[in-house]
Amino acid sequence: MSEDSLDKAKVVVAGDGYVGKTALLTRYLFGRFISDYHFTVGIDFHSKAVTLPGNKAIRLQLWDTAGQERFRALLPSYLRDCCVVLVAYDLTNKQSFNGLAFWIEYVRRHSNNQAAIIIVGTKSDLTNDRQVSRAEAEKLGETFGVVVTEASALSGDGINELFQLAGQLAAQVRLAKAKPDLDDARKTAIKLSLEHHKMVKNKHFIKRCCM
Repeated sequence: MSEDSLDKAKVVVAGDGYVGKTALLTRYLFGRFISDYHFTVGIDFHSKAVTLPGNKAIRLQLWDTAGQERFRALLPSYLRDCCVVLVAYDLTNKQSFNGLAFWIEYVRRHSNNQAAIIIVGTKSDLTNDRQVSRAEAEKLGETFGVVVTEASALSGDGINELFQLAGQLAAQVRLAKAKPDLDDARKTAIKLSLEHHKMVKNKHFIKRCCM
């Protein structure tokens, strides 16, 4: 199958300004880290194919959005038909974590409850500067019914896993959106998100026990 014929899924990256959204995408798309990038003005677009379990591929249409409030009026039109939203926050900035409830409700409202949401803590390599514990993030995930993960654009840790998960969720949402019951999309995505959340939790537990 040619890449042009792949199923396409819109993935929006949202969150407060200066939390590292563009750095995450740059690491995933180009395999590099840039420390002196400027904040996004408006919205940037990229795309990349990802191979899912079962050797099925999907092309992710990646929209990098500005976090500043003055650009927020642009967001609703991009959220309406998206499959997955990555809401990023900075693990070294508690204020950005405290703003996640706003972003989750904002995404759900403007996506008609049809987008799967992944909360991603950035800068996971800065362990000494961490202001948000894994337990706090996991509690938020359970409260809102979303998957929570972490990644580092500097080291690359967790980046491929993040977008692999986004691809899996996007494929599930695409299938669910084809059903008559519009709410099935969110229900299916949430179920998959929570299953992944439990799997990641167990993985961290096993890793800590075996170290």
